[in-house]
Amino acid sequence: MELKSIMTEDWEHCFVCGKPRQQVHHVIGGAYRKKSEKFGLIIPICNECHREVHDSPNQELNKKLKANAQADFEMNHSHAEWIRNFDKNYM
Repeated sequence: MELKSIMTEDWEHCFVCGKPRQQVHHVIGGAYRKKSEKFGLIIPICNECHREVHDSPNQELNKKLKANAQADFEMNHSHAEWIRNFDKNYM
């Protein structure tokens, strides 16, 4: 699969901190993982930042990434289409 993201063009570096990429993060995960791929809501991420996204008690980074993904999506799609596809407003 060729990775395409509407959130970044740089696949070599972590979207969060700029270190070398070690993984790909589906910003809207779980049941929405395939839709994240379809709409380009995926980002390169290092292991440390990926742990923070999933394991941080306050989930601030996770919330920020989801809001960013929604904003990027809604630049080319409607808010109604976002809700229809992802069922939740993150902004």
